Amino acid sequence: TLDRSSAASDVYKRQDAPADQGRIVADKLALVTDREGAATFRIEQLPRTGRAADLVAEVSYQDPNGETQTISRTLRLWPAAVVPAIRAASWASARGRVQFTALALDLSGQPIKGQALEVVGRVHRVLSTRKRLVGGFYAYDNRTETQDLGTLCSGRSDERGLLLCQATLQQAGEVELVVQANDAAGHRAQAATEARGG
Repeated sequence: TLDRSSAASDVYKRQDAPADQGRIVADKLALVTDREGAATFRIEQLPRTGRAADLVAEVSYQDPNGETQTISRTLRLWPAAVVPAIRAASWASARGRVQFTALALDLSGQPIKGQALEVVGRVHRVLSTRKRLVGGFYAYDNRTETQDLGTLCSGRSDERGLLLCQATLQQAGEVELVVQANDAAGHRAQAATEARGG
């Protein structure tokens, strides 16, 4: 426990995505502990996300010797009461056909029967253009083009929490498969994987 003292708290949220380095949602909040040595604070208006995220809280305080100590704790945040997941059977599929499985779990990791699931697709292509520069040099301009494929599969999960799907992907390139599910309160959660089209 902390002695009755002031403390500063930094809180940031990290979403489950490799390119996401986190976002500060509260910075240097001044806190005072109560007689039990605890300090309570509330974070208002957290950014909404369709995927699970980590809320990391760091608290700095001075111990009885006057030295600054820092402690941290990570809390898992769920956007909904249902946790969807998806897995593609293989990257390369014959004649553009791909099989994939969507899954619905509750927050304790148990399968949910009868959960409505929807899988949408998006194709991502990287287009490169070569430009001639002064002096005979060349530079390449790369940009990513995204095409929405709409709903590829929808239905309700079975007693194992699974929805088995098959779709034909004629488009060449990497296809992002995104499974979406809403809980009873209307909160939406998403998960994604990739397959190879064409």
